[in-house]
Amino acid sequence: MPQALMALYEKIRVKQGGVGAARLYQRRCEGCRLELDMAEINEIKAAARDQVVRHENCGRILVRAADSGI
Repeated sequence: MPQALMALYEKIRVKQGGVGAARLYQRRCEGCRLELDMAEINEIKAAARDQVVRHENCGRILVRAADSGI
């Protein structure tokens, strides 16, 4: 795992009370439980698979999976 990504995760984790990354599941951030709007989903779809994407609302790193809804 790249050092810069680990540093970003740690910074977010501290700020968010222990959770720096969350799974994107059926268009919902499992960190803050909010559903992403279609504009956010389209931005994530357009992002490269290796690009770090974050949820605009909570700032957590979103982990994309096959069941993410994108």
